[in-house]
Amino acid sequence: MKKETKLNVYANSLIGVVVIFIGIVLFNTITAQLKFKADLTEGDLFTLSEGSKKLLEDLKEEGDGSKLEIRFYLTQGEKGVPVFVSEHGRRIEDLLDQYQEYAGSNIELKKINPRRDTDEEELAVNDGIQLLNNAFYVGMAVSFLDTTEVIPFFDPAKSTTLEYDISRAIKNVLKLKEDRQTIGVMSSLNVWGGPDASNPMAMMNRGAQQPPWFFLRQLQQDFNVERLEATATEISDDIDLLLVIHPKNISDATEYAIDQFVLSGRKLIVFADPLALKDEGNNQNPQMRIPGMGGASTLSRLFTKWGVNFENSKVVADFNFRLNQRDPLSRGRIMPAYLALGKKAFNQEEIVTRDLGSIRMPYAGSFDVSNLATGLTAKELISSSDQAKLVDGMSSQFNGEKIMDSFLTGSEDGKPTGTNKFALAVKISGTFTTAFPDGKPGSSGEEEESDEEKTTNSNHLKESESENHVCLIGDTDLLSEEHFLVQQRFLLSQNVSFVQNIVDHFGDDTLINIRSRNQDRPFTTIMDLEKEAQSKFEDKLKKLEAEQQAILEKKTKLESTGEGQNQFTLSIDPEALKDIQKKELEKRKQIREIRKELRSEIDLIQLQIKLANIVSMPALVIIAGIIFFVRKRKVTAAK
Repeated sequence: MKKETKLNVYANSLIGVVVIFIGIVLFNTITAQLKFKADLTEGDLFTLSEGSKKLLEDLKEEGDGSKLEIRFYLTQGEKGVPVFVSEHGRRIEDLLDQYQEYAGSNIELKKINPRRDTDEEELAVNDGIQLLNNAFYVGMAVSFLDTTEVIPFFDPAKSTTLEYDISRAIKNVLKLKEDRQTIGVMSSLNVWGGPDASNPMAMMNRGAQQPPWFFLRQLQQDFNVERLEATATEISDDIDLLLVIHPKNISDATEYAIDQFVLSGRKLIVFADPLALKDEGNNQNPQMRIPGMGGASTLSRLFTKWGVNFENSKVVADFNFRLNQRDPLSRGRIMPAYLALGKKAFNQEEIVTRDLGSIRMPYAGSFDVSNLATGLTAKELISSSDQAKLVDGMSSQFNGEKIMDSFLTGSEDGKPTGTNKFALAVKISGTFTTAFPDGKPGSSGEEEESDEEKTTNSNHLKESESENHVCLIGDTDLLSEEHFLVQQRFLLSQNVSFVQNIVDHFGDDTLINIRSRNQDRPFTTIMDLEKEAQSKFEDKLKKLEAEQQAILEKKTKLESTGEGQNQFTLSIDPEALKDIQKKELEKRKQIREIRKELRSEIDLIQLQIKLANIVSMPALVIIAGIIFFVRKRKVTAAK
């Protein structure tokens, strides 16, 4: 009887497991047909954002009966289509379904399978969709009235920006009926591309051309972008927004033009820099160029008038927000002045920064806005941690280890001393007054003015008529793609999103929260654990490296004994030298072992977290199943 009871229990358990399995399969099958999905991601990454919904509501308000047509091309059922591309295509399709569901009859969504040598392929080619791997298409065309916007290829590497790319395409076809905003770009750096200054043959070889910087190419997709010379003394009325990048040795006449631009009510974004790595000075010899030798930049008269103090001789070094040594850009170096800023650095109350994940600012300067002029207020957009200090710009590139040591000088608890928090980017708002009360520079009252000077001074603005906004950023290298873009595809940080957010904020902010939201989600838990592991081995490494240095000094001293080669040969002690060399090899081996142990511990941390993520959900299901059957048995036994 007991054996029979046990067999019944095992049989019931087995049947229960099978039932659960079948139930899960059926549930997945049914929900897949119903396209029911639950978005459990942080920030609802797979749910339409408020920005996209607002865009679709604007479409509804058009009210003229015109439909927005979306033609989505995805090759299916063909050889040569990678599995990850098919998965990526289904993700796009699901997202487009959400657009159509929200917009209703205002959107006509066409899903087209362009297989080779078919009429559907002809449609894809006519729409400008890109053929990939000579086998498949995955792209989209959006049409409204007589305007079409095309995404020729949805790059799987940019899956985090899918919603933004789709919404931007929709926005562009809706807004192209109107004139786009015009952005003026004034820069002393070569942001527009052209001949490669690092290549001495570039001037002779038309093929050695650099394209415009990545951020500029992104802005050109959404705005009319106009080039202004760094020496410009007039700014056209057609310019709605002005970007001033690295205003180095700027003339009073140019600064006056910027002053009047702001007072006219138009928006200004300034990228100043105490150490612009892309400014290598005027040395024509590529071998002699040193990053940052070109000098600092500022708008001295305007900043002074506004009550803004910009530190243009020192850069911010941050104990917490320094670039990780494991980062490919660091090449194992300690770089406390190369800022890799995380979530805590961004103002969570400002739309331009609240959803950003990370930004890189190499050798940035700081703003002091504690003594602003009357009528002006400031909001910090990006800040360092409170464990930061100002250091010399040029030496910070080569003395990272010394700077890190200086943080802990005099510390008794292992925490940095003598540190502060610094504003790296600020927004100034209010009523601005001119920094040129006497009018345009060069216009003196001592001589009779020309008709042109009289006209200029009669149009001279002394104060803005209404509240205006200016954004100041203490770095220019954040615009250079070498600091945030790998192989022109993979984004390391959201530098460009930040710039685009500011531009949109000063114009149309519909796309800001779509672009920014959780595109970059650093593994903070892993990073913290890695940091903890590094600190555990740091003291050992420092001690061994100090001992190694002492041995090297002793070896050098021994080898330099005597004067001249003959005397050196006679005076040196071979046994002593051999002993020192042995000790040197031992220390090197010990250092290698410590570093190997550190790497192993970090790898183990990553493996443990990976396994925890893989195992946790099945484990929860199994535990739930066990609890269910235990309770069921108790109920059955009670009966």
